[in-house]
Amino acid sequence: MSYKEKMRGCIRHSPYVRATEVVVSIKPIHALVAGVMGEAGEPRLMISGSTSPHTYQMRPSDAAVLNGADLIVWVGEGMETFLDRPIEVLGSGAEVVTLHKSAGLELLPSREGGIWHDEERELHVDEHDDHGHDHGEFDMHIWLDPGNARRIVDVVADALVRIDPGHVDIWRANAETMRTRINRLESSLRERLAPVRERAFIVFHDGYGYFEHAFGLNGKGAVAVDPARPPGARRIAELRDALTEHDVRCVFTEPQFEPDLVRTVIEGTGVRTAALDPLGVDAEPGPGAWFEMMRGLGDAVADCLGGA
Repeated sequence: MSYKEKMRGCIRHSPYVRATEVVVSIKPIHALVAGVMGEAGEPRLMISGSTSPHTYQMRPSDAAVLNGADLIVWVGEGMETFLDRPIEVLGSGAEVVTLHKSAGLELLPSREGGIWHDEERELHVDEHDDHGHDHGEFDMHIWLDPGNARRIVDVVADALVRIDPGHVDIWRANAETMRTRINRLESSLRERLAPVRERAFIVFHDGYGYFEHAFGLNGKGAVAVDPARPPGARRIAELRDALTEHDVRCVFTEPQFEPDLVRTVIEGTGVRTAALDPLGVDAEPGPGAWFEMMRGLGDAVADCLGGA
């Protein structure tokens, strides 16, 4: 038993018990964790700005935070690449929740850049059973599905109960409140997006499969295979041809990446463009950030695809 584990057992009944230290990698997940913790604690957020979790560089202060954590929550390898090794070393004394391995989450396959063929767009659902899938097979933007968000809330509540059972009533009550809020937002988004479900669009990179799947949207392809690798002239020509072939209404950019590439794809076509933010860059960190991000996605899709 580690020193930290021994201390948890010794101080459980002390009036001077310190707050449970929870560290979360990215803002959308942090929001769900913060909602479960409520007034009983405030989780630390590692990436608070507009930096992509694929390119974030750890600072010494991040290492100190991980080293002092009781619970670390992250999506997993392939998303927050900067944490792959540090979690093993610095977070060895903490309970680590790797969400993409959590039982009950729905995992969808990754898709290639360019125009998706019908078989790629028919996203089958994998009821993940924690038997070690290769993360490279799957889209890791798991939080963009309200069903997964509800499951994340439950997984986090269970983890908090394990490390701090003294607050079990708080964790369970807050989790139920979060599930109710997620249900309401899901219903609202379904109504908001219903009029544009059949209208075709292209995204900057394949990070929205869960959102498309949850709300029955008609994504046709992605500009980039990898956000860090711009497509070549052949891919751009293919995309431009597809705009007409599939009656694409909108090509979406992202705030983390320069929109010049998208402007090149749609130049002279009359196709609209708008930004999708899958990380809630502008949202204030806290329990409301996931909801603000999801509403923002819904509004951007509905507005860009709406109209004549």
